[in-house]
Order: sequence, then C-alpha cells, then structure tokens
Amino acid sequence: MKNNTRNTSQFTVAINQINNRKVLLPHVLYKEMVAFVLESTNPLQNIIVSKPTLNKINILKKAFLNDILLLHSSIKKLGQDELQLSVEVYKNSDNDKDIICNARFSLLLKEKYS
Repeated sequence: MKNNTRNTSQFTVAINQINNRKVLLPHVLYKEMVAFVLESTNPLQNIIVSKPTLNKINILKKAFLNDILLLHSSIKKLGQDELQLSVEVYKNSDNDKDIICNARFSLLLKEKYS
C-alpha cells in the first residue's frame, strides 16, 4: 500500500550543532531525522513495535550555522509487518529543490495488524 501522506517540521542550525567550519554535524542531522520520524509516526504508536531503523541515507549538501532546515516525510510502503518512511531535508529557500539530505527509515509493526 502506497500513501502520499506528508508531514513537515523544521529546525534552525544552532551553534552547538556545528563544527569549527560552521557546518552542521552529520550525527545532529541524523538525530533530528530520527526525532522527526518518531513525531511523524506518533499516531501509529499502538501498532509500531520498534524504533526507526535507518535503511539508506544520502547527504547531498552541507548545511551551515543559522540555516533553517525543513524536514518532509512520506509513507513509501505500508506492509503487513513494516512501515517505510522517506525523509527529505531541504534548506528553507526560494528554491524548493535545495535538498540537503534524503533517507529511508523502517519501523516494524505488530503481528495483529496484519
């Protein structure tokens, strides 16, 4: 089952999230994405039995101090035992194609759900 349901969130890159070149640290980006996946799937917590597992990540560009990053998620697959979410991270700019990162996460579902 495919679904185009999308969720959105944002965060601003802060001083404690960067290296000495003012570039966002990769582990911070990952933690923000995981928190976003958890928030996005909160309404489904009664059927989810695992924490998000990262299946694939592509870091395409750097983000810098004070950049506003937008996170979008969409359901890529809802199977009998697994939910797969796609997460895209964009810089908040006039150019909607300014993608910083994309990733795919999966979460296991309760057996009763199937």
